[in-house]
Amino acid sequence: MKYTYLIVVLALLASACTTPERTNVSIVPWPAQLKTAKGQFDLKPETQLVVADKGKFGGEVDQFQQLMQKALGQSLSTEKGENSIEILQSDTFSAPEAYAINITSKKISMAAGDAAGIFYAVETLRQLLPPSVENGEHSETYSLPELSIYDKPRFGWRGMHLDVSRHFFSIDYLKRYVDRLALYKLNKLHLHLTDDQGWRIEIKKYPQLTEQGAWRTFNAQDSVCIEKSKEDSIYALDPKHIEMRDGVPYYGGFYTQEQLRDLVKYAQERHVEIVPEIDMPGHMMAAISIFPNLSTTGKSAWGKVFSTPLNPVSEDTYTFVENVLNEVVDIFPSKYIHIGADEVEKHSWEESQECRVFMLKNGIKDYEHLQGYFVDRVAKFLQAKGKEVVVWDDALEGGIDSTLHVMYWRNWVAGVPEKVVNNGNDLILTPGDPLYFSRPDTRLFSVYNMKLHGSRFPLDKVDQIKGLQACVWSETVPSEQVADQLIFPRALALAERAWTDSSQLNWDAFKVRMKEQLKRLDGLGVNYYYKPTAELLPFMDVDTVEHRIGISFESEISQPTIYYTTDGSQPTTASNLYSGQFFVSGSASICAAVFEDGKLTEPVLHKQVDYHKAIGKPVSYQTPWNPAYPAGDAGALTDGLRGGDSYNDGMWQGFTNDLDVTVDLGKVETLSSFSATFMQIIGPGVFMPDFVEVAVSEDGLTYKNVLHVENDISPEEKKLVFKNFSGSLQGESARYVKVFARNGKKAFLFVDELVIN
Repeated sequence: MKYTYLIVVLALLASACTTPERTNVSIVPWPAQLKTAKGQFDLKPETQLVVADKGKFGGEVDQFQQLMQKALGQSLSTEKGENSIEILQSDTFSAPEAYAINITSKKISMAAGDAAGIFYAVETLRQLLPPSVENGEHSETYSLPELSIYDKPRFGWRGMHLDVSRHFFSIDYLKRYVDRLALYKLNKLHLHLTDDQGWRIEIKKYPQLTEQGAWRTFNAQDSVCIEKSKEDSIYALDPKHIEMRDGVPYYGGFYTQEQLRDLVKYAQERHVEIVPEIDMPGHMMAAISIFPNLSTTGKSAWGKVFSTPLNPVSEDTYTFVENVLNEVVDIFPSKYIHIGADEVEKHSWEESQECRVFMLKNGIKDYEHLQGYFVDRVAKFLQAKGKEVVVWDDALEGGIDSTLHVMYWRNWVAGVPEKVVNNGNDLILTPGDPLYFSRPDTRLFSVYNMKLHGSRFPLDKVDQIKGLQACVWSETVPSEQVADQLIFPRALALAERAWTDSSQLNWDAFKVRMKEQLKRLDGLGVNYYYKPTAELLPFMDVDTVEHRIGISFESEISQPTIYYTTDGSQPTTASNLYSGQFFVSGSASICAAVFEDGKLTEPVLHKQVDYHKAIGKPVSYQTPWNPAYPAGDAGALTDGLRGGDSYNDGMWQGFTNDLDVTVDLGKVETLSSFSATFMQIIGPGVFMPDFVEVAVSEDGLTYKNVLHVENDISPEEKKLVFKNFSGSLQGESARYVKVFARNGKKAFLFVDELVIN
């Protein structure tokens, strides 16, 4: 009878759901389906707990009773009471981690097919209790709203990462981290255990790795943190991880195997899988400094960019690696082992006669494929032990087997996701923008609204995207307080993006629900940082029927008051009040800002908008765009859309040769002006053109040069900068407009729109 009732509930939920904006229920991540009613369930100590779990949910039932002990001051009784809570196991659930909750005035039913599902049902019910429960306050009764939920995850990999090598974090902190991830249904904790700056895992075969490799004198990263601590004390190095040796301070720490096994068990009970990473063959300085024979040079050193890697052709290397991984596999029951394979400095390999001879003998054509040989050999060793192997996307360049799982992090190398899935590999999305939470400028909006793939991604391979993960690299994260500030509340946005189906995502509703969740984080003692920026994010919608462009704004502030102008003047409360999308015909200089208590709040948004003669007109390319940065392909330069502050936003078209294109206006027009915006950010090799030239023609055969604009931005300028190359077209009559931009640096040129009037 109970299971028949459950099936009816699921059937009802399949036909009706409530979107986030229609309810005051504060659940993160938002469920797949939710329907509310008007009544309530009164939770009391006398509420009866009924368990029909077929012996499968013992640990989860215990955890639920612990929650009740915390909320009510005592566990629920199994004696019949005025109302009841049922925990049910049902084979009607086909999706892993799925669950259902039904709350009426007399009964709460929580059902799932597996232990993870019932655990998430309990965590959802926990979020229906007041945040005060988290800090130990209890009450004799709680009123829970009548509702029905059916829920399942969008992705199976919902991860957070922590680099414990650059700076060390205690086991206690890792357990608190696990607790917080579990609350928001994040199910993977990727631990970056080794790197150049420290070896953090006890390996009994090589005790020197932790005796020596886990400790260091202060390095450049420590110095940055010490300097920052002069202004903010949370950046001070944690004294728990500093010890004096002969009067010299050493920073470090490591986890014993016993500690790690205890952590793994703790995480398993909360359905968080700990995925260990031993980064190789690069980022191995902590080990090579102890065992210099592991490198081709016989020493530990820095190469041109990164540290000297392991010797990929020495049997001593593989003996070491296999001995280490044997112990790692023994500690971590995780299905996955991460072996890194990123940022490998191959200069020492290129200078090694041993490597050259090996490559010749084995038919390895280049040093990227020498790395591929290393990755393949280590992967096969782990696979023979029943493990699945994860690598960073750098490994793809050396050729990898399709059985490996690839984490895509290098978002500046466009086209990587397509290459991964076309090679047959599963893909885990960890792009540095926006999923490197160690970056203080990571926007909450960008995390929540992150695109899963670009326009060129093969839609028949979408199922190879296995999930999302955010990373916390700890170069300048020396304390638990700093880590908390960077992770929360961004992790909540990640959790909802990874769990909730795209059709149910709602940014405005999330901002409202998150306010309640911040109170919960307070109760949990999380040192989060949340000061929503007043920065406005503009979005454009080109209407080619009415010949206009629609403008809308998004903000991290909930229900912001926004004023704007269209003539470039500073907005005031007497300017246009933003109430939704508005339209621009012709050209406008949009200037907009959030106002609080009638006062303008920085920063002010400036956005040029142009509905011009060339919108929607065909463009022919004498030189092609770089296939990694197609933007909107041949229509990108005349689509009316302006790029933002990132060349990865899908608006900027990239060139690694000269820009040489021709716009066909369709008929002879009288032309008055031209403009094109380029960007420069020299770190990743994006520069301004030397100059931009415009020539016009009526017949497409004979052209007349009418405009030449020189670049005046220094190639040494380190900040992101934009330049509008513009000028008069002198009233010339023309159908064809030829635009040429000289790529003197032979680097990247990025342009977003050719505006012709």
